[in-house]
Amino acid sequence: MRKVSFNQGWVFHEGGGGSLESLIGGGGVTKKVTLPHDASIEKERNPEELNGSGNGFFREETIHYTKEFTLTEEDADKNIWLEFEGVYQNAFVYINHSFAGKCPYGYGNFYIDATKYVHFDRKNEIKVVVKNGVPSGRWYTGGGIYRDVNLMIADRMHLVPDSVHLAVIDVEDGQAVIRVESTIEYTGTGVRDITLQVQLKDVDGTVVAEDCIPVTVEEHSRRAYRQKIYVENPKLWDVDTPYLYHYSTALKEQNVVLDQEEGTFGIRKLQLDTRHGLRINGKTVNLRGGCIHHDNGVTGTAEFAHAAEFRVRKMKEAGYNAIRSSHYPMSRRLLAACDKLGMLVMDEFADVWTSTKVDYDYGMHMSEWWEHDVTNLVNKDYNHPCVIMYSIGNEIPETGNQFDAQWGKLLADKIRSLDDSRYVTNSVNLMLSIMDHMGEIMEKAAQSGAMEGSAQGDTAEAIGENAEINSMMSNMGDMMDRLIASDIAGKATEEAFGQVDIAGYNYATCRYERDAELYPNRIIVGSETYPRDLDVNWELVEKHPYLIGDFSWTAWDYLGEAGIGKITYGNPQGMSFYAAYPYKAAYCGVMNLIGDRRPVSYWREIIWGFRKAPYLAVQPPKYHGVEHGMTNWSMTDAVRSWNWKGYEGKPVTVEVYVDADEAALYVNGGLVKKKVVGEKKRCIAEFETVYTPGTLEVVVYKDGTEAGRDQIVTAKDEVKISAYADAEQIPSDGSDICYVEISIVDAEHNLNPDANTAVTVSVDGPGAIQGFGSADPESTENYFDNIAKAYEGRLRAAVRGTGSAGMITVTLQAEGCEAVNVQIEAV
Repeated sequence: MRKVSFNQGWVFHEGGGGSLESLIGGGGVTKKVTLPHDASIEKERNPEELNGSGNGFFREETIHYTKEFTLTEEDADKNIWLEFEGVYQNAFVYINHSFAGKCPYGYGNFYIDATKYVHFDRKNEIKVVVKNGVPSGRWYTGGGIYRDVNLMIADRMHLVPDSVHLAVIDVEDGQAVIRVESTIEYTGTGVRDITLQVQLKDVDGTVVAEDCIPVTVEEHSRRAYRQKIYVENPKLWDVDTPYLYHYSTALKEQNVVLDQEEGTFGIRKLQLDTRHGLRINGKTVNLRGGCIHHDNGVTGTAEFAHAAEFRVRKMKEAGYNAIRSSHYPMSRRLLAACDKLGMLVMDEFADVWTSTKVDYDYGMHMSEWWEHDVTNLVNKDYNHPCVIMYSIGNEIPETGNQFDAQWGKLLADKIRSLDDSRYVTNSVNLMLSIMDHMGEIMEKAAQSGAMEGSAQGDTAEAIGENAEINSMMSNMGDMMDRLIASDIAGKATEEAFGQVDIAGYNYATCRYERDAELYPNRIIVGSETYPRDLDVNWELVEKHPYLIGDFSWTAWDYLGEAGIGKITYGNPQGMSFYAAYPYKAAYCGVMNLIGDRRPVSYWREIIWGFRKAPYLAVQPPKYHGVEHGMTNWSMTDAVRSWNWKGYEGKPVTVEVYVDADEAALYVNGGLVKKKVVGEKKRCIAEFETVYTPGTLEVVVYKDGTEAGRDQIVTAKDEVKISAYADAEQIPSDGSDICYVEISIVDAEHNLNPDANTAVTVSVDGPGAIQGFGSADPESTENYFDNIAKAYEGRLRAAVRGTGSAGMITVTLQAEGCEAVNVQIEAV
């Protein structure tokens, strides 16, 4: 099968492009684009946007794309498909003015069989209409054709797309047994005798295993065939050594290759039980997980290989070994990065089943489209060793209803019928699962005296009518834990958890140990947890084999759900804790919007046991002594800075993260205090001092011996721009990007986090800025602007080729600073 990129030559149009619209001359902006393309990120945000803080006040609207293309006469007797890896959402595809197919789900890949619609003797036209109802998601969804599109051309005798499946049956005594299943389709006539050949090669190209079988293929048939191959002394894939083999499956007739599929595959053995937990290649692995959404900050949802690898690499550097793709199927780009770099994946199906969480989400279509979308999810993931489990849903209220919970069985059974080599989980929020039982719970609590009348009123107010789950959880506080820990919650979810291999607990730490006694055969994963609770959660993970890991919300900051992790000062969080305009980001990520590590990431790395050195962070002195209003998804407002101009001599709180016994804090060489670590929270020591520019230093001790030091130096007032590109070359055709990392530093190259310098970006040569901005969660700037202020001393520009080879020069300028040029070659 010939698979080529179909990303070039598209034209973007505002509006749906319907026949009536065309007749009356409707439609707005029209421009040429190269896919992937996120239309929403290119629009001015609007404080009156209907979805408001949910999508970060970005625009959601109906749009369409058109493209002209030609096919050769040589392809006239072949099968033609188009694969769309992601269109948000409700995609309608028309080829040469005829309706060719659709896909409502905005996060799944889908195929269009274009064979009967295309011409081979003249131009073809394709139109893709994207009908984005508002609101359609609980976070920033983006809009448009935001992932790759592929044109696929195959002989009438071909391998069905995504149908070659490799699975490790066993690895023992120096031999791996691999099952290979291939589905052959023949759309021609007559009977043909062919051979089906599979080969596995190592990184040097040496064939390490192969098999070849004869196949008699009848006309208009579609059948699956299984083979087994055996690899001697296999090199195994795991998070530390992600070794990838190359596979090739071919259909041959008289030694002529009719069709072929190639890809990579990792050999690894999965095991799961209550005694050892999760084992990979015989070794127990505790999942150091993080949940992520799909946007990439300044570039929106447009998915590029470089952005995917950047994200996985940064997470690995911070100690993560697992990602939960929340709450939708992971992109091919991100899966490839996880394979390559050694990151485990929980790939999730959807945020909704049959009940919508916002008016126009996937819940409108799930009951008709689930089988199509689940099948594509599994087929996409099958050969990726990084994927160890599928999640059939996130915080699905149907899980507590005996009839609606049967959707869980349908989903789990379907996945197992497609892939029996991995595990199935369901990420359940027990609070949502028992909403239908709330009256019964409150009545029993009142009868037992466990809940006074005022508490019942507070609970009812916190729940509200049609309450949004995150607001409800924040408002209920400790009451939520009591409800989740109730017998009713346990009983209500027994069937839902019985349908899966691993019980996913969202925010249910209070049940971990109790449920081990109630359900001794249950394997549990903390599928979504509060970031501040890692010290408690990880102790339980290390203590109990049946508890296989922890996925915090969230590993990476994201657009939408604006202000879910914000900190307010002087007044507590209100009943509705989402932030008003201009807030656009959740601000709860361990990494910020541009992937810089926030201080809490170092604390997490220490809790996991991967960082021995101490880490200093400082709470802004502006708010010293003022009440800090926290949400469940915030832990501290500390930043790594000793630049607080205007607060000289004012009190300031310093945080030290370290796994040690004692820590001694120094300011400009003078001892402030020496104190015990972990008095309030594990691996944290807090100090009170006054801000004096110079050097802030900590020395830590274990068993009376110095165990490490850290220091922050005040950057000088005179700053300059420092910038570099994280790749020397990018593809000239715009198929990938690189980042230009921009910092505001002093002459000694000390970062000045206090600098909010406005930087202007411009480009000369065959390149363009794909996105430019900072991690500021409440900036009014657009990512398509050419000027942006530094946030915590940092900015980022994404650079993309525009079609020609040559040298791209990115120029950065700021008032009072010498201009800086960064060069990238487009090839």
